[in-house]
Amino acid sequence: MSEIQQIKEKVGQAAKDIIIQHLSLEKIGTKYRCPDRLAHRNGDRNPSLAWDENLLQFKCFGCGKLIDIYSLYRDYLNYSHSEIVREFLDKDHDQTNMAKNRARFQDAAKQLSPLTDIQIDYLKTRHLNEETIKAFQLKNYQGSITFPYYKNGILTGCKTRKPEKHTEGPKYLSLPGSKPGLYGFDNTDPEKPLVICEGEIDCMIIYQAGFQNVVSVGAGANSLKELIEQNKTFLDSFDSLLIFSDNDEAGAGMDTAFLDAYPDKTKLIDKSIMAYKDANQEYSKGGAAAIRRIIESAQEKIEGLFNPDNDEVSLEEVFARGKFISTGLPSIDMAINDLAPGCVTLVVGRSNGGKSTFINQVVANAIESNNKVFLISGEDDKRILVNKVYQSVIGRDTKLYDYVRINKRNFKVPKQSVLKHLKEWHKDKLHLFMKGESNLKTTNQLFDLISRKIKQDHYNLLVIDNLMSVLSVTAASEKYEAQADFTQRCCDIAKLYHCHIIIVLHPNKTFRKDGSLDFEQISGSADIGNKADNILAIIREYDDETKLAGIDGYCEVLKNRYFPDLKKIPLHFDKETGLLLELDMATGRGLSYRFDIMRKEKIQEGFQELMPWEEES
Repeated sequence: MSEIQQIKEKVGQAAKDIIIQHLSLEKIGTKYRCPDRLAHRNGDRNPSLAWDENLLQFKCFGCGKLIDIYSLYRDYLNYSHSEIVREFLDKDHDQTNMAKNRARFQDAAKQLSPLTDIQIDYLKTRHLNEETIKAFQLKNYQGSITFPYYKNGILTGCKTRKPEKHTEGPKYLSLPGSKPGLYGFDNTDPEKPLVICEGEIDCMIIYQAGFQNVVSVGAGANSLKELIEQNKTFLDSFDSLLIFSDNDEAGAGMDTAFLDAYPDKTKLIDKSIMAYKDANQEYSKGGAAAIRRIIESAQEKIEGLFNPDNDEVSLEEVFARGKFISTGLPSIDMAINDLAPGCVTLVVGRSNGGKSTFINQVVANAIESNNKVFLISGEDDKRILVNKVYQSVIGRDTKLYDYVRINKRNFKVPKQSVLKHLKEWHKDKLHLFMKGESNLKTTNQLFDLISRKIKQDHYNLLVIDNLMSVLSVTAASEKYEAQADFTQRCCDIAKLYHCHIIIVLHPNKTFRKDGSLDFEQISGSADIGNKADNILAIIREYDDETKLAGIDGYCEVLKNRYFPDLKKIPLHFDKETGLLLELDMATGRGLSYRFDIMRKEKIQEGFQELMPWEEES
């Protein structure tokens, strides 16, 4: 027998009167009005709630709602499963702490009275108008402003604060026996996206700004896991959850809690457009328009709708929300205007053609410019991957590295003293995910991970190396569709969260190793190329005479969505650094650069360094 059934049988028929008393059920004839306001928007005009003596529960024959002694305390009075089980199965049900606390709260609630003029004046200094104050039924309790928590018309808790600037001690206190839950619960409509914020005043401000489908987390951002579980049925009823958390560490924790619980329907506001800490401060400076702008940054992620009539955001502001990242190849960076936030770049080339080398230097450049990078690999060893990035950074300075022999070959590795500097250099800026080592079985699971990590950790650059090795496709017929769908989802998340995403691809079988690479020779569906913003081809040179001139390959822009430049540049592979260097054909020199792991003075932009291979020639 389950614990819930044990509780029902222990209380027995007495549960009927307990439920009627706590929910103040109104009897009409032989039936009662259902108290579930979400199901009965007009108050259950034709009562059909009846007590079942055999099942020891009420059932509403209108909406199907079931109410027993367990759900009374869990769904209506905000007690947790563990609290209910402990109280009913360990004690006599008439003497539970829940019953005592409820009685204490109801006694305290009898002392609630209308707000005083001083309290109303204080609320107005917080930019709340009388209509909003009335809508949330604010009260006075012994000189403090009281924020009542209602759930299906039942007062479940009250939080209070003094009508003055907070200086020390707890800002909010709860009435004895309170079980707050979600503030604004009874104002909501499951047919609309639900806005969730942190504080009561923030909730009222958002409501006042025109977004009346809003609640706040009365338990505080640090107790969210329990609160989310407690309100699971309620939160499950909404298609979308817009999280308007504070622009601080606690707010980031709130974002994470909802992303973990509801990864598919949680939408985060764009905090890069917030000038202040919370909704109340934003409203005090920018009014309802400021709140609308912030909430619309999350709404766009749900509906994909955009009305230019009301848009006041400039292009400069749009791109200021993310970061531009250099490839390390000056002519390519100029052609595509760097790797821009909100865009997707395909990097295509044959195996051993230089793609991974190019990716290594892009990753290193991103970290050097203080960007956060998330690298997803379907094939390589994680430590070899990281060491390749290290090789790019430590360069040709023999004081920075050693050679270690592994079987028959030597590997260039940073000295232990240098390794400490490297780890500090990329601290919290480089994260890897090795798909081959994970338990993820499907592409959807992988993309859920990607979405959650980008939203939660705010990466500037995501690299997927390579597309087919990370996709989970069981049949050849599904391959092209899966590729196109994955690329589209990358495009969506890049735009929504102002990051740049690189997807590494191979050419198809029509590409010959000594030929030029065309747009149509990218492996997979044509939709992949159509969806991407940039396509860069990394092509290896095989002609010995050309290689003697220092040209080991080329980087070519095959697609450039926003600019007309389709640049093709010669490259030299610098074996000492593992970098692809752009060749200046006018001077015959490589355009080199160094990384500042010791945080010394950086090399000046555009500096040309004579390479060892040039000295030999």
